[in-house]
Amino acid sequence: MSAVAVAVDVPTAVRCPGCGAEHDAPKELLEGRDRLIGAPGRFTVVECDACGLAITQPRLRPEDFATYYPEQYSAYNSRARLRDRISPGLILDRLRMETVIRFGPYRQVWRRGPGRLLDVGCGAGDLAAVFAAHGYEVSGVEPSQAAARHAAERGIDMHNGTLEDAPWEPGTFDAVIFNHVLEHIDDPVDAIERAAALLKPGGILAIAVPNFGSWHRRVFGSAWFQLDLPRHVQHFDRESLSAAVRRAGLRPVAIGAASMRPSLLGSIQYSTFGSLRYGGRGFQLATWAMLPLIGLTDLLGEGDCLHLTAAR
Repeated sequence: MSAVAVAVDVPTAVRCPGCGAEHDAPKELLEGRDRLIGAPGRFTVVECDACGLAITQPRLRPEDFATYYPEQYSAYNSRARLRDRISPGLILDRLRMETVIRFGPYRQVWRRGPGRLLDVGCGAGDLAAVFAAHGYEVSGVEPSQAAARHAAERGIDMHNGTLEDAPWEPGTFDAVIFNHVLEHIDDPVDAIERAAALLKPGGILAIAVPNFGSWHRRVFGSAWFQLDLPRHVQHFDRESLSAAVRRAGLRPVAIGAASMRPSLLGSIQYSTFGSLRYGGRGFQLATWAMLPLIGLTDLLGEGDCLHLTAAR
């Protein structure tokens, strides 16, 4: 992995990507580093006192992307799915995706029944493929060429790019989903506006993002598994996510929170070892075994994934 020079000082002026407010000396919430792939640099998360959005500083430059987004990152949680379709790990992954669309952040999309769906930042197409298997006409947007190619090989109608150069006409889709993507986008309000323009009248937009207001973040701080510095350039809680959606001209109709399955074990490893030392199938099976404990902790404090559904 190539080295990259990264500034470590928080800029004296920070513009909030959620509301546009300018801050000369924003409040610093925490400091951390890249624990997932071990790329260099130290990063600070600051708070917008106007809308509550938490913002990573310094933000990545285009020339930094090859370091912080290597090809293996785009394939994260997409372990050789095209070569091995019947392994126990892949069966569990399919079960996880079925749970996500039926009972998780996309249950409102599921309850409407098959229609035309756009998955923004769909990676290798894991979630999109499950929707397609249930009769949805699925398209995807993905900036990684390798991940977009994998998704296309799975039968997804793919655009290798972003919403800014997406080829579809306004009013094309019944639903648009952002599955842990909005936290990576420099201008989240603009992205939501572009997605909203692609919705048919009565269409819905569904978002899942890490929950900066969760008990996980309060307990683990910079070792929180879902913090993912510096790739997560902003960090939402209920209020700041709802505010961003409203600024984009949509109306939130439902919002909730639940913990993601790998979070607790991942955070424990980050806080103990500084990295994800033990992974693979054993890690995945252990996260399934811990689901009852995770569910219990979510009764005591808010889970670390926000689910928001909005309508035009």
